[in-house]
Amino acid sequence: MKSLHIGMLQLFLKSSLSQIKFYILCVVALLMVFICCLVDQTAHAAIRIGWTDQVDLAKIAQVNGAYRKALGERIDWKQYNDDFQMLHDLAIEKIDFAPVGLIALTSAVTAGVQVRIIAISSQYGTGSGLVLRNQSHIDKPKSLVGKKIAVPFLTSAHYSLLKALEHWKIDFHKVQLINMPADKIEDAWKKGDIDGAYVEGITLLHFQKDGHVLVNSQQLADWGYPTYVFWVTMDNMIAAKPYYVEPFVNTTLSIIKGFNQRKDQLTPQSKDIVDVANLLKLSPEDTLTLLKGNLYIGQREQSLIFERRLPSYLGNIALFLRGLNVMNNVLSDYLIYIYPSFVGDAKIK
Repeated sequence: MKSLHIGMLQLFLKSSLSQIKFYILCVVALLMVFICCLVDQTAHAAIRIGWTDQVDLAKIAQVNGAYRKALGERIDWKQYNDDFQMLHDLAIEKIDFAPVGLIALTSAVTAGVQVRIIAISSQYGTGSGLVLRNQSHIDKPKSLVGKKIAVPFLTSAHYSLLKALEHWKIDFHKVQLINMPADKIEDAWKKGDIDGAYVEGITLLHFQKDGHVLVNSQQLADWGYPTYVFWVTMDNMIAAKPYYVEPFVNTTLSIIKGFNQRKDQLTPQSKDIVDVANLLKLSPEDTLTLLKGNLYIGQREQSLIFERRLPSYLGNIALFLRGLNVMNNVLSDYLIYIYPSFVGDAKIK
């Protein structure tokens, strides 16, 4: 009987040990499946990039898959009509990279958003400007006094318009500046409700059919008031995933270099131009005109801008915004929001 009890006990222990081993193996297997799922998700996580309907080189990268090839990940493109909304989504990690203008960017960093400039997407040139109706008979700056000029407030266009008036020594209070969204300006122009507008892109091309440009953003840059679109990301993206930021900047600079080398050979029939035109629902002829209406700054000059000009540039924009009473605070130094090393260290083809 005693030997029977011992035998049953040994059988029970063996059974228990077998069950324990089985449970351990199951847990290990589940953990391995879980880890594999995480790795697979990470390996196939999409990089999310904001975009607007502005015609620029980023659209070529969008249609030809340049960022996807460089980063080795799926790219999700999210369209925006407003830089402030794009920066909001960047801050809450709905997107990873965004092209934003100087006013929205300066406002965001002054408010404490930990966004970082990693490259310059483009500089506004002949593709944006102050266009006036021919019927309004405004042939010189002084004729702007008393006239109705539309512009979306707190945008690069607004900044450029005010700087133009300042250059001409015209008090902007003497001009009827109308805060109007970009998508409403064309209707106001057609109805004759405005005498002019500071606009860009296809709107500028349309208005030139019965209007004329008094000054464009390239001329303003020559006067010392350049306007840029910056590529930005959050500081935690730089800290946690520099292996995405580096190829992103490298690709951006490579596209700029390639475009500047071959822009004179591009035609409305070029594949990239046709593809961008289809994306934005424009004609290839207008697409090419608008693409060449911006300036695309190469690596060396971008490095110089980052090192020598950007901190004071952002500070001056902040002072401009405070002068308009739309921002109370101005930071003592904007250097922390500029991350130059990706441009400086870029290996471009």
